[in-house]
Amino acid sequence: MKLRRLSWAGLLIESSGQILLIDAVENYQRGAGIGPDSPVQFAGNTQADVVLVTHLHSDHYDADAIKAVLKPGGAFVVSEEIAAEVTADGFEPVSLALGGSLSVGNFTITPVYAMDGVGDKQVSWVIEADGQRILHGGDTMWHNQFWALGKAWDHFDAIFLPVNGAVVNIPRVSPTLIPITLTPIQAVTVARLLHADVLVPIHYGFHKEGIYHQFPQMEEEVDRESAAQQVKVQWVEPGNEVILA
Repeated sequence: MKLRRLSWAGLLIESSGQILLIDAVENYQRGAGIGPDSPVQFAGNTQADVVLVTHLHSDHYDADAIKAVLKPGGAFVVSEEIAAEVTADGFEPVSLALGGSLSVGNFTITPVYAMDGVGDKQVSWVIEADGQRILHGGDTMWHNQFWALGKAWDHFDAIFLPVNGAVVNIPRVSPTLIPITLTPIQAVTVARLLHADVLVPIHYGFHKEGIYHQFPQMEEEVDRESAAQQVKVQWVEPGNEVILA
């Protein structure tokens, strides 16, 4: 697999000329406006065979971009929990139950348990191709199924996890000081529990005072915890390639 990090949580995966996108967003200006000011633009030069989203927050789901990139006959694959909402947006999605695998072209994809920090419907995705396996964690928070996932999947070549430990004050969510995404120590611990060769941090680099607070000294904390737990971390700037061993 060839992997390229897009903005925020976005990921582009290529295998034998086929393209899969996860949480690929170009427009972050809806809702609370969460997301980078200058996202990586991809829709103008990408034709995707498969598109996945972890959930429907506007910093992970961009219906206009998906319509622009999805090939005729391509597969927009979602968890069964959000299929109705996606259908209402004009798509004909392929829906999967949690733990149900599907082969699309060169890719095998499986939605697995995740927990959204504000109670919305969310999954993580396991992607397999070319004898390699990765996990994309959307913006999951800590949950008690990471141990089970580590038993069900004996190895990951890379896992892509949020690390920004976001504390928010946004519409419809009563403010608390509890992070709604994985904190640095949590993300590194997940990488260890899932037997990952490398943790690639995603979902970081945005802070809006009074609305969306990133974990203090986040990068330093990730590096400190990775050294303590002997987990390899690969920091990848948006637009750049992820190097697998």
